[in-house]
Amino acid sequence: MLMVTSPWHNDAKSAPNAPQSKPGMPQNLYATAQGEFAKGNWDRAIPFYRKHLRSFPADYRAWNQLAAAYYHSGQVKLALQTLQRIQRQSPDKSFNYFYQGMCIAVLGAEKEAIRYWEFAANWPDEYGAKATYELAVAHYRAADDAKARQWLTTYAQKFPRGPEAQNVKDLLKSMSENKTRDDISGFERPDPELTIFKYHPWSLFKVPHFWRVQVGGLNIETTGYEPIRTEDGSGTLVRPPVTDTAMTVNASIGIGPMRQKGATSFAGYTYKQQWLMDINGILSWFEEGLSLDYFPLRGDMLERSHQFFGDVRRQITDNLFVGAYGRLEFQRLGSSFFPSPDESSLKVVTSQTDTQLLLPWVGWSWSPTMRSMFSLYLRKEIHNQSPEHSNKTHDLLGNNGDPAVSVAFTHAMDYPAQRLETSFDIFQYEFIYNDYWLDYTRRGGIASADYNIYKGIGASALVGFYQDDYKLPHIKTGGCGALVPNTNEGTPASCPRSDTGNMIQIGLYYNKSTNTRFEGTYTMVENSSNLKVYSGSKNTIWFSAIWAFPGTKRVSRMTERFADAAFTKDAEQ
Repeated sequence: MLMVTSPWHNDAKSAPNAPQSKPGMPQNLYATAQGEFAKGNWDRAIPFYRKHLRSFPADYRAWNQLAAAYYHSGQVKLALQTLQRIQRQSPDKSFNYFYQGMCIAVLGAEKEAIRYWEFAANWPDEYGAKATYELAVAHYRAADDAKARQWLTTYAQKFPRGPEAQNVKDLLKSMSENKTRDDISGFERPDPELTIFKYHPWSLFKVPHFWRVQVGGLNIETTGYEPIRTEDGSGTLVRPPVTDTAMTVNASIGIGPMRQKGATSFAGYTYKQQWLMDINGILSWFEEGLSLDYFPLRGDMLERSHQFFGDVRRQITDNLFVGAYGRLEFQRLGSSFFPSPDESSLKVVTSQTDTQLLLPWVGWSWSPTMRSMFSLYLRKEIHNQSPEHSNKTHDLLGNNGDPAVSVAFTHAMDYPAQRLETSFDIFQYEFIYNDYWLDYTRRGGIASADYNIYKGIGASALVGFYQDDYKLPHIKTGGCGALVPNTNEGTPASCPRSDTGNMIQIGLYYNKSTNTRFEGTYTMVENSSNLKVYSGSKNTIWFSAIWAFPGTKRVSRMTERFADAAFTKDAEQ
């Protein structure tokens, strides 16, 4: 029986059969680990156990204790994996199976946990007693009086001097008097939501928070029609490809999720950077001997955005949820640190756009693996470089009194047994700017899937379509079918613009751990317009590495949210 954590034996040095250290190895590693364990300093005990086990990998008693330290520090899945790996070799069966049951219960499978506690209860030792009491409480809270009385009686008979003996007597008495007690609970279970912030080495501070860093590279190939005049005076369209290479850096930090009285909230800040690289200029710089008179990284091609966001949601019933998400975004171009290639003293930052977003939503959880959400989408984007005659401000409800109705419906279904997650979106978004010529209504849909292939290796796919109807017609002097402006006098033609598009995205990723992810994606957007000059395509290849806490997947759901995939082309197109 393991004595170090026993309520009957508080002396950490009383643990039997403590293995001896190897010659030349510090003698106090195991004793130090036991001492920290007994004091409840789980995070401090873990590294000592791990160092000890590097020299004594067959010390299964220490493996058990390491797993228990993982459990109490909130690393429940890691604790369960460790316990399962050494359960056959463990000399302390009751300890091992008791903690396996506790891990499984914390993970939400209480019925499965009961099987492990029943096995541990066969031992007449400390953890057999704990398992017996945990069984009694589990059945008592499930209103299974017969089994609750059975396990309470078993505890009273086998462990009359146990730490829970008085609680057992009180419970048996309340049951005989047909009184129900709501203050009964089993042994303390760690809340992974809280303990991870206290014990995880990547945690910045003890209150709930998150952070994310992503670095990578982009290769973007775009093609679009350009009108040119031919020798005979007519016009034609050419479609030259343009290739851009960019370095990307995204970083986020925030507070939350904070939970209180059925409500959950979080808030944070995200910095996004895309720096277009002039590859030919960089190569020339190397060829010319790294000249200090020429700076190859163009500061005027540095695109940045600052986003401040917040989210609050509330559970109304077991299935019904409501919430709201808001975001302020400020986009800037240029750098005050890096010069342009033409003038070393030119370090200019220009304000591009300011965007406000408010997204109220209501969601319904059909089951743990199926949920739906209906949302409004109130978005206001100001282009700070628009002409003076443009609409410098506007109402979120629309220009000229016309309401802007932006709505979306999302339905997600998960298939844990198949390691598959799917999502379907249909939407109508009003893209309203302070430049009338850019305003349009987008209707479309997106379907996506994520499949975990094997041990952290996965694939994702997304397909989407849209139709954009622009609010104002384009005026053309040569008629709607003309390729170039007509120099002859005539009545200008009013040409409505309507675009349709398709998007395909495929990706591969590798989750090295919960906190580290490597991924690559390919995205193709094909935009077709009745005004052919606006037709074009964009092909993007993106590789990136992500580090995040508490986890890459969890943080991405907070920082990359709500319809971002619907933005598939620049407003100026």
